[in-house]
Amino acid sequence: MNQKNDNNKPFLESILAIGISTIYMLIAIYFLPILGILFPAAFIVLGIRNGMKYNITSMIISTLLLGLFADKTIGFFILLAFAPISIALNYLIKKRKSSQEIMLYTTIVALISYIITITLLGKITGISFVNQIEEAFSQVLKSQIKLLKDMGLSSYEMYETTDNLKNIYEYMILIIPSTIIMFSMFTAFLNNIISTSILRKMGYGIVSVPRFSYFKLPDNIILGTIVIYVGVFILRALKVTYHETILINVTLLISFFFFLEGLAVIIFYLNKSRLNKVIKGILIIFIIATVPLSAIISIIGFLDIIFDFRRIRRRI
Repeated sequence: MNQKNDNNKPFLESILAIGISTIYMLIAIYFLPILGILFPAAFIVLGIRNGMKYNITSMIISTLLLGLFADKTIGFFILLAFAPISIALNYLIKKRKSSQEIMLYTTIVALISYIITITLLGKITGISFVNQIEEAFSQVLKSQIKLLKDMGLSSYEMYETTDNLKNIYEYMILIIPSTIIMFSMFTAFLNNIISTSILRKMGYGIVSVPRFSYFKLPDNIILGTIVIYVGVFILRALKVTYHETILINVTLLISFFFFLEGLAVIIFYLNKSRLNKVIKGILIIFIIATVPLSAIISIIGFLDIIFDFRRIRRRI
């Protein structure tokens, strides 16, 4: 009898994963699309417990159901965007790779998946992703200009505010490449930490849950940064097209990575303090949300690469 239950267990877990993930993704599609990035988590857990084939088969069935309930093409694009991430995380966690390796490889896989999905979607719809973003920003700008007119601002104030808004939107268009890279990293990290946390709670002991407070950039990141900037300035000297866009995106990405390390240092010391967990959470949210602090946090991250404030180099 127990043997029969053991044989049915993977099948029942697959049904559960398909049901939960399909309902979850439908909620994400219709109410808050950003939640959709966690779609692979249940399938990763399923695959590690029962084998890769259960991961892949269950995700295919779930995306077919999504196509049936939502839109016939949406399931295909969800599968294209998330199946490679799910498979990569399943394989890397099962092989007990380090947190750094898992983050690096899954971020690359997520990035490639997103680029292929965006490109293919643009070819099918006939509208590029960038054009869609530009159109959305244009609509928002028109709405804000109308709102400003209703506020009774002077002509000079209208001109100045409109010009500032246009500059912000143009900058946001320019940083789309680096934004996609950061989003890929965010997707990889969240799915990794959620799936491994669930597995640990289920008693799957070989899984190591990544701790953000121990996030560490490679020791040669500073040398790499110098090399990248030298390359960018060579492109500028050669008057290569879009060299300014490349410089903006490179600067944003490097600042973001230093910010992550600086934030990890702060969280590391907050965890060592005797502060209440709620207060710690509020402080972390405040630090992340306060834009002027981002430069200071990035500097802390830069200095941590040199001085190793947390003394974790040997542990990693």
